[in-house]
Amino acid sequence: MSVGLINILSLSISLSILAWAWPSETDAHEVGAPFSSAFIEPILLHHAHIEDEQRINLVGVKDFRAEERERAAFASTLELAVTWLDDFSFGSEIFIPFSNTGTVNDQFGLGDIEIQPIKYAFWNTQERVVTGAFSLTLPTGDESRGAGGERTTLAGKLFVDQAFRNWYLGINAEYAVSVSGPMFSEAEIAAVIGYSFIGETGEGVAPARPNQPLVMSLMLEWVSESLLTGSEAGEHVMTLLPGFQLWHPESNWKIRMGVGFPLGFDKENDVAGHLQVGNHFDWVAFFQ
Repeated sequence: MSVGLINILSLSISLSILAWAWPSETDAHEVGAPFSSAFIEPILLHHAHIEDEQRINLVGVKDFRAEERERAAFASTLELAVTWLDDFSFGSEIFIPFSNTGTVNDQFGLGDIEIQPIKYAFWNTQERVVTGAFSLTLPTGDESRGAGGERTTLAGKLFVDQAFRNWYLGINAEYAVSVSGPMFSEAEIAAVIGYSFIGETGEGVAPARPNQPLVMSLMLEWVSESLLTGSEAGEHVMTLLPGFQLWHPESNWKIRMGVGFPLGFDKENDVAGHLQVGNHFDWVAFFQ
Protein backbone atom coordinates (compact mmCIF):
# COMPACT_ATOMS: atom_id res chain seq x y z
CA MET A 1 0.00 0.00 0.00
CA SER A 2 1.41 3.42 -0.95
CA VAL A 3 2.30 6.15 1.54
CA GLY A 4 -0.36 8.43 0.05
CA LEU A 5 -3.11 5.86 0.53
CA ILE A 6 -2.00 5.24 4.11
CA ASN A 7 -2.07 8.98 4.82
CA ILE A 8 -5.58 9.53 3.47
CA LEU A 9 -6.95 6.50 5.32
CA SER A 10 -5.23 7.65 8.52
CA LEU A 11 -6.78 11.10 8.19
CA SER A 12 -10.21 9.63 7.65
CA ILE A 13 -9.87 7.33 10.66
CA SER A 14 -8.68 10.22 12.84
CA LEU A 15 -11.62 12.41 11.84
CA SER A 16 -14.03 9.56 12.46
CA ILE A 17 -12.65 8.81 15.94
CA LEU A 18 -12.89 12.47 16.89
CA ALA A 19 -16.46 12.69 15.58
CA TRP A 20 -17.42 9.59 17.57
CA ALA A 21 -15.88 10.87 20.80
CA TRP A 22 -17.31 14.39 20.69
CA PRO A 23 -20.65 15.01 22.49
CA SER A 24 -23.66 14.26 20.31
CA GLU A 25 -25.11 17.76 20.87
CA THR A 26 -22.66 19.09 18.28
CA ASP A 27 -23.76 16.65 15.58
CA ALA A 28 -25.30 18.16 12.51
CA HIS A 29 -28.38 17.32 10.42
CA GLU A 30 -30.14 14.69 12.51
CA VAL A 31 -29.87 16.68 15.75
CA GLY A 32 -30.13 20.28 14.60
CA ALA A 33 -32.11 20.05 11.38
CA PRO A 34 -35.81 19.27 10.90
CA PHE A 35 -35.36 17.12 7.78
CA SER A 36 -37.18 13.83 7.42
CA SER A 37 -35.00 10.85 8.33
CA ALA A 38 -36.29 9.21 5.14
CA PHE A 39 -33.72 11.38 3.33
CA ILE A 40 -31.12 8.81 2.30
CA GLU A 41 -27.53 9.70 1.51
CA PRO A 42 -27.02 7.92 -1.83
CA ILE A 43 -23.81 6.25 -2.93
CA LEU A 44 -23.34 7.80 -6.38
CA LEU A 45 -25.74 10.74 -6.25
CA HIS A 46 -25.40 13.86 -4.12
CA HIS A 47 -28.11 14.62 -1.58
CA ALA A 48 -29.73 18.05 -1.61
CA HIS A 49 -29.95 18.69 2.13
CA ILE A 50 -26.94 20.62 3.38
CA GLU A 51 -25.10 19.38 6.44
CA ASP A 52 -21.79 19.01 8.21
CA GLU A 53 -20.38 15.71 7.06
CA GLN A 54 -17.20 13.71 6.76
CA ARG A 55 -16.92 10.35 5.08
CA ILE A 56 -14.62 8.09 3.13
CA ASN A 57 -15.83 6.57 -0.14
CA LEU A 58 -14.12 3.37 -1.29
CA VAL A 59 -14.60 1.70 -4.69
CA GLY A 60 -13.19 -1.58 -5.96
CA VAL A 61 -13.46 -2.08 -9.72
CA LYS A 62 -13.37 -5.34 -11.65
CA ASP A 63 -11.96 -5.35 -15.19
CA PHE A 64 -11.11 -1.63 -15.32
CA ARG A 65 -10.21 -0.74 -18.91
CA ALA A 66 -7.06 1.37 -19.42
CA GLU A 67 -4.55 1.38 -22.26
CA GLU A 68 -6.31 -1.49 -24.07
CA ARG A 69 -6.05 -3.86 -21.12
CA GLU A 70 -8.27 -4.89 -18.24
CA ARG A 71 -7.28 -5.04 -14.58
CA ALA A 72 -8.62 -4.55 -11.08
CA ALA A 73 -8.56 -1.01 -9.73
CA PHE A 74 -9.22 0.81 -6.47
CA ALA A 75 -10.35 4.37 -5.76
CA SER A 76 -11.06 6.35 -2.62
CA THR A 77 -12.47 9.80 -1.98
CA LEU A 78 -12.29 11.80 1.22
CA GLU A 79 -15.43 13.94 1.40
CA LEU A 80 -15.73 16.88 3.80
CA ALA A 81 -18.78 19.16 3.98
CA VAL A 82 -19.82 22.06 6.20
CA THR A 83 -22.99 24.09 6.62
CA TRP A 84 -22.48 27.78 7.38
CA LEU A 85 -26.00 28.84 8.44
CA ASP A 86 -28.22 27.68 11.29
CA ASP A 87 -31.10 26.96 8.89
CA PHE A 88 -28.93 24.53 6.84
CA SER A 89 -29.47 26.51 3.64
CA PHE A 90 -25.88 27.34 2.70
CA GLY A 91 -22.73 25.24 2.74
CA SER A 92 -19.53 24.11 1.04
CA GLU A 93 -17.92 20.78 0.22
CA ILE A 94 -14.63 19.30 -0.99
CA PHE A 95 -13.83 15.93 -2.56
CA ILE A 96 -10.24 14.62 -2.48
CA PRO A 97 -9.82 11.52 -4.71
CA PHE A 98 -7.00 8.99 -4.59
CA SER A 99 -6.81 5.95 -6.89
CA ASN A 100 -4.77 3.62 -9.08
CA THR A 101 -7.00 4.07 -12.11
CA GLY A 102 -4.18 5.71 -14.07
CA THR A 103 -2.14 4.13 -16.82
CA VAL A 104 1.41 3.97 -15.43
CA ASN A 105 2.50 0.96 -13.36
CA ASP A 106 -0.88 0.82 -11.62
CA GLN A 107 0.44 3.26 -9.00
CA PHE A 108 -1.76 5.11 -6.54
CA GLY A 109 -1.96 8.84 -6.99
CA LEU A 110 -3.91 11.98 -6.16
CA GLY A 111 -6.73 12.76 -8.56
CA ASP A 112 -8.38 16.04 -9.49
CA ILE A 113 -9.80 17.72 -6.38
CA GLU A 114 -13.37 19.02 -6.62
CA ILE A 115 -14.48 22.03 -4.57
CA GLN A 116 -18.09 23.13 -4.17
CA PRO A 117 -17.67 26.56 -2.54
CA ILE A 118 -21.33 27.49 -2.98
CA LYS A 119 -24.23 25.17 -2.16
CA TYR A 120 -27.51 26.97 -1.58
CA ALA A 121 -30.87 25.37 -0.79
CA PHE A 122 -33.51 27.69 -2.24
CA TRP A 123 -36.28 25.24 -1.24
CA ASN A 124 -35.60 23.96 2.24
CA THR A 125 -38.49 22.21 3.99
CA GLN A 126 -38.94 19.10 6.09
CA GLU A 127 -39.76 16.78 3.19
CA ARG A 128 -38.35 18.66 0.19
CA VAL A 129 -34.98 20.28 -0.44
CA VAL A 130 -33.84 21.75 -3.77
CA THR A 131 -30.23 22.91 -3.91
CA GLY A 132 -28.09 24.60 -6.51
CA ALA A 133 -24.31 24.23 -6.41
CA PHE A 134 -21.29 25.66 -8.19
CA SER A 135 -18.36 23.27 -8.62
CA LEU A 136 -14.69 23.79 -9.49
CA THR A 137 -12.48 20.79 -10.33
CA LEU A 138 -8.76 21.53 -10.21
CA PRO A 139 -5.97 19.78 -12.20
CA THR A 140 -4.26 18.42 -9.07
CA GLY A 141 -3.95 14.86 -10.37
CA ASP A 142 -0.61 13.36 -11.29
CA GLU A 143 -0.68 13.60 -15.06
CA SER A 144 2.39 11.37 -15.45
CA ARG A 145 0.40 8.51 -13.87
CA GLY A 146 -2.72 9.13 -15.90
CA ALA A 147 -4.65 10.32 -12.84
CA GLY A 148 -5.95 13.59 -14.28
CA GLY A 149 -4.17 16.90 -14.02
CA GLU A 150 -5.05 18.09 -17.51
CA ARG A 151 -7.91 20.54 -17.18
CA THR A 152 -9.83 22.90 -14.90
CA THR A 153 -13.57 22.29 -15.00
CA LEU A 154 -16.55 24.40 -13.95
CA ALA A 155 -19.93 22.83 -13.32
CA GLY A 156 -23.43 23.84 -12.36
CA LYS A 157 -25.41 21.29 -10.34
CA LEU A 158 -28.98 20.85 -9.21
CA PHE A 159 -29.93 18.45 -6.40
CA VAL A 160 -33.43 17.45 -5.26
CA ASP A 161 -34.49 15.51 -2.13
CA GLN A 162 -38.15 14.50 -1.78
CA ALA A 163 -39.52 12.35 1.04
CA PHE A 164 -42.98 10.84 1.46
CA ARG A 165 -43.40 8.93 4.70
CA ASN A 166 -40.57 6.37 4.54
CA TRP A 167 -39.98 6.75 0.80
CA TYR A 168 -37.26 8.89 -0.75
CA LEU A 169 -36.70 10.26 -4.25
CA GLY A 170 -33.48 12.01 -5.21
CA ILE A 171 -32.65 13.72 -8.51
CA ASN A 172 -29.35 15.18 -9.77
CA ALA A 173 -28.62 17.22 -12.89
CA GLU A 174 -25.24 18.60 -13.91
CA TYR A 175 -23.50 20.39 -16.76
CA ALA A 176 -19.69 20.67 -16.74
CA VAL A 177 -17.28 22.40 -19.10
CA SER A 178 -13.49 22.82 -19.12
CA VAL A 179 -12.05 26.34 -18.84
CA SER A 180 -8.41 25.32 -19.25
CA GLY A 181 -6.68 22.36 -20.82
CA PRO A 182 -8.24 20.05 -23.41
CA MET A 183 -11.78 20.84 -24.54
CA PHE A 184 -14.40 18.99 -22.56
CA SER A 185 -18.09 19.25 -21.72
CA GLU A 186 -20.41 16.76 -20.08
CA ALA A 187 -24.06 16.46 -19.04
CA GLU A 188 -25.34 14.15 -16.33
CA ILE A 189 -28.76 13.26 -15.01
CA ALA A 190 -29.37 10.78 -12.23
CA ALA A 191 -32.11 9.54 -9.92
CA VAL A 192 -32.43 7.36 -6.83
CA ILE A 193 -35.42 5.83 -5.08
CA GLY A 194 -35.16 4.47 -1.57
CA TYR A 195 -37.14 3.12 1.36
CA SER A 196 -36.18 3.33 5.05
CA PHE A 197 -37.54 0.98 7.70
CA ILE A 198 -38.55 3.61 10.26
CA GLY A 199 -41.18 2.42 12.72
CA GLU A 200 -42.47 5.77 13.99
CA THR A 201 -43.59 7.29 10.69
CA GLY A 202 -47.07 5.83 10.31
CA GLU A 203 -49.16 8.15 8.14
CA GLY A 204 -47.02 11.20 8.92
CA VAL A 205 -43.50 12.48 8.37
CA ALA A 206 -40.51 10.39 9.38
CA PRO A 207 -38.91 11.96 12.49
CA ALA A 208 -35.56 13.68 12.18
CA ARG A 209 -34.02 11.17 14.59
CA PRO A 210 -35.85 7.84 14.92
CA ASN A 211 -36.13 6.28 18.35
CA GLN A 212 -34.66 2.92 17.32
CA PRO A 213 -31.16 1.44 17.56
CA LEU A 214 -30.65 0.87 13.85
CA VAL A 215 -32.29 2.06 10.64
CA MET A 216 -31.90 0.12 7.38
CA SER A 217 -32.55 1.77 4.03
CA LEU A 218 -32.69 0.15 0.60
CA MET A 219 -31.91 2.20 -2.51
CA LEU A 220 -31.65 1.91 -6.27
CA GLU A 221 -29.62 4.52 -8.18
CA TRP A 222 -29.48 5.27 -11.90
CA VAL A 223 -26.87 7.56 -13.45
CA SER A 224 -26.60 8.68 -17.09
CA GLU A 225 -23.47 10.56 -18.27
CA SER A 226 -22.99 11.95 -21.79
CA LEU A 227 -19.73 13.43 -23.10
CA LEU A 228 -20.74 16.29 -25.39
CA THR A 229 -17.38 17.64 -26.62
CA GLY A 230 -13.75 16.63 -26.40
CA SER A 231 -11.72 13.63 -27.51
CA GLU A 232 -14.38 11.19 -26.28
CA ALA A 233 -17.43 13.13 -27.47
CA GLY A 234 -20.44 10.96 -28.12
CA GLU A 235 -19.74 8.44 -25.38
CA HIS A 236 -22.71 7.70 -23.16
CA VAL A 237 -22.41 5.72 -19.93
CA MET A 238 -25.28 4.53 -17.76
CA THR A 239 -24.92 2.87 -14.38
CA LEU A 240 -27.44 1.01 -12.25
CA LEU A 241 -26.53 0.62 -8.59
CA PRO A 242 -28.60 -1.25 -5.98
CA GLY A 243 -27.43 -0.72 -2.42
CA PHE A 244 -28.33 -0.28 1.22
CA GLN A 245 -27.56 2.00 4.15
CA LEU A 246 -27.29 1.20 7.86
CA TRP A 247 -27.65 4.13 10.27
CA HIS A 248 -27.04 4.22 14.01
CA PRO A 249 -29.08 7.31 15.05
CA GLU A 250 -27.55 7.66 18.52
CA SER A 251 -24.03 8.15 17.18
CA ASN A 252 -24.96 9.35 13.67
CA TRP A 253 -22.67 6.77 12.07
CA LYS A 254 -23.74 5.53 8.66
CA ILE A 255 -22.39 2.80 6.42
CA ARG A 256 -23.43 2.25 2.82
CA MET A 257 -22.71 -0.60 0.45
CA GLY A 258 -23.69 -1.23 -3.16
CA VAL A 259 -22.68 -2.75 -6.48
CA GLY A 260 -22.66 -0.73 -9.69
CA PHE A 261 -23.43 -2.29 -13.07
CA PRO A 262 -22.59 -0.24 -16.21
CA LEU A 263 -25.18 -0.43 -18.97
CA GLY A 264 -24.69 -0.05 -22.71
CA PHE A 265 -21.58 -0.30 -24.88
CA ASP A 266 -19.43 2.55 -23.51
CA LYS A 267 -18.09 0.89 -20.36
CA GLU A 268 -14.96 1.67 -18.36
CA ASN A 269 -15.44 -1.43 -16.20
CA ASP A 270 -17.78 -4.38 -15.67
CA VAL A 271 -18.62 -4.25 -11.95
CA ALA A 272 -17.81 -1.78 -9.16
CA GLY A 273 -18.24 -2.49 -5.45
CA HIS A 274 -18.84 0.52 -3.18
CA LEU A 275 -18.28 0.94 0.56
CA GLN A 276 -18.82 4.25 2.38
CA VAL A 277 -18.46 5.13 6.05
CA GLY A 278 -19.31 8.53 7.49
CA ASN A 279 -20.60 10.66 10.33
CA HIS A 280 -22.05 14.12 10.92
CA PHE A 281 -19.90 16.40 13.03
CA ASP A 282 -20.22 20.18 13.42
CA TRP A 283 -16.67 21.44 12.92
CA VAL A 284 -17.73 25.10 13.20
CA ALA A 285 -19.06 24.47 16.73
CA PHE A 286 -15.93 22.47 17.54
CA PHE A 287 -13.60 25.38 16.83
CA GLN A 288 -15.75 28.05 18.53
